[in-house]
Amino acid sequence: MANPARVGAYSILLPSAPHQAVRLPAAAPPSVSKCELQMHHHGRNKPPRVSLACSASNLPCTEPAYVLKAMLAEETIGPRSDVERDARIRKHLKNPELSPSAYDTAWVAMVPLPDSDPQAPCFPQCVEWILQNQHSSGSWGINEFGLLANKDIMLSTLACIIALHKWNVGSDHIRRGLEFIGSNFSTVMDDQIVSPVGFNLIFPGMLNHAFGMRLIIPVTEADINGILHLREMELTRLSEEKSCGKDAYLAYVAEEGLVNLLDYNQVMKFQRKNGSLFNSPAATAAALVHYYDNKALQYLDSIVSIFGGAVPTAYPQNIYYQLSMVDMLEKIGISRHFSSDINSILDKAYISWLQRDEEIMQDVETCAMAFRLLRMNGYDVSSDDLSHVAEASTFHSSLEGYLNHTKSLLELYKASKVCLSENELILENISNWSGHLLAEKLRCDGTQRMPIFGEVEYTLKFPFYATVEPLDHKRNIEHFDSRVTQQLKRKNMPCHVNQDLLDFAVEDFSFSQSIYQDELCHLER
Repeated sequence: MANPARVGAYSILLPSAPHQAVRLPAAAPPSVSKCELQMHHHGRNKPPRVSLACSASNLPCTEPAYVLKAMLAEETIGPRSDVERDARIRKHLKNPELSPSAYDTAWVAMVPLPDSDPQAPCFPQCVEWILQNQHSSGSWGINEFGLLANKDIMLSTLACIIALHKWNVGSDHIRRGLEFIGSNFSTVMDDQIVSPVGFNLIFPGMLNHAFGMRLIIPVTEADINGILHLREMELTRLSEEKSCGKDAYLAYVAEEGLVNLLDYNQVMKFQRKNGSLFNSPAATAAALVHYYDNKALQYLDSIVSIFGGAVPTAYPQNIYYQLSMVDMLEKIGISRHFSSDINSILDKAYISWLQRDEEIMQDVETCAMAFRLLRMNGYDVSSDDLSHVAEASTFHSSLEGYLNHTKSLLELYKASKVCLSENELILENISNWSGHLLAEKLRCDGTQRMPIFGEVEYTLKFPFYATVEPLDHKRNIEHFDSRVTQQLKRKNMPCHVNQDLLDFAVEDFSFSQSIYQDELCHLER
């Protein structure tokens, strides 16, 4: 029976894009005779280069045996299945794998047990996880890119040191961690290395707290003064700023050294129904370290119960991760292999949309992506639900707007192009201001080599209705980067999952081309 949540057909202005990724044409035009696929892998972590070369041919063969073979090929098209890989992809679709965050776990470990005397950790399992998960280098944190140190690892390591010292455990772990920070402190001052959001506020603030705990960090006084100066410059800039999104930003990065500068009520006005601040365990725990709140404590208790000793960098994030994966499957042309899983995810997302679930509505990127995917797959969603970001001013009042978050802007622009009628003024407004801001970012950030900027440029030039899906799939495979990271406090899918997607897409594209090449041989007869 048809899903009652879906509308029957696209209306006036929506381009006639199909719901699922379409296959390449079964037969090439009369002017084409031979199509050759060339695939080259440039290094282990780089996507393959996929190219097509074509030349002239005759009309298609219409022999009954050939027609039957072509029809069977169309029905069964797909590479030989890798059962284990397919199972991993399906498992991640249904239950996204959230990597543990040493930084967030350290903050949760710092939360004291209410009314305890002397003070004791409220979540001792988090303290134990820190003790059990220090790297041989002395650091904490996930190192997926082969780098000994980055700013995220430095932040995680300092947070773990402070957590252990607070409860007077792990003296050897603390010593090794301090040595790691001292030997890699140049990473902190390197402005060419990507920084987590709020790094110039959080890291110096935590350094001050470490000094207050009489921890000795083996770095020069000049280096210490340098990072503290960056913090003072950032605080001065914030004090002079009038932006409506500033309060959200300050609450978001309100970890050690900054909470003391904020009014408690100002921070807690961003508390969500689940008790968290921005679905962030670290931000929620930092507030709890200074101010007791029962709802916040219940939130942390629930995620520790779910994940054990280590917590993720954001929770809940299932809808975001699942929709991101659905989007990726469609972009690289393999969504048809997971249609039942995708339908289930979209059904749940639609129910959450109708209920105006905070997990969707309070995150700009998730909201825009959900709107686009639901509408493109035939669900009845109204553009009125995007009224809270209809104007640039309301967007800038949000956390993502204050940070000028590129991915959120890009998702809004994409969503604005899925128009059903001439009267959807909200989408028209979003298209105008988001397109302007994205173009402005390209002009200002043209020298940056982040993959997202290539996608922005392509999207502005070619709306989805102006592209041919197989060629779009080919481009997305070539530009696939399994190591892309996010700017905000959440990670992409684990690299091994992204690598599975890339491998599957390459095989599927290659297999499809082999079918078409076989057909082109018949065209030459």
